[in-house]
Amino acid sequence: MSGSRSFKSDETAGTAVEFALVAPLLMMFLLGIVVFGWSMNAMSSVRYALEESSRALQLKNSLSQNEIEAMVKDHVRQLGLQNVTVSLAIDQSDGGFRMAHVTATYSFVVDLPLIDQYPVNYNASITVPMAAP
Repeated sequence: MSGSRSFKSDETAGTAVEFALVAPLLMMFLLGIVVFGWSMNAMSSVRYALEESSRALQLKNSLSQNEIEAMVKDHVRQLGLQNVTVSLAIDQSDGGFRMAHVTATYSFVVDLPLIDQYPVNYNASITVPMAAP
């Protein structure tokens, strides 16, 4: 009978060894999912901040590029996003209205554990109509 008990304890050790082999791969996948989710959240937040500033531009046509960039940066600062740049281009009046093109660029590096770093350059652009001056 004692021989069957030692065999059973060997089986438990085999499970521990299998877990030790699989656990790093599982942890890498879980961390990769978290990093990917965070990067998608950051891109979505930049897009949302750009939409909010574009709506403000529609309501107040006199906003400058610096004011719009400050609005976007204030919104994304809560997430710790620092390197967001915003540009504003306004088309000339055509048919009684102008079009404003607001563009945000956000660059970051996705660092997956045990794999590699992937630089990502995210650009979002919104075009909004503006009343003629």
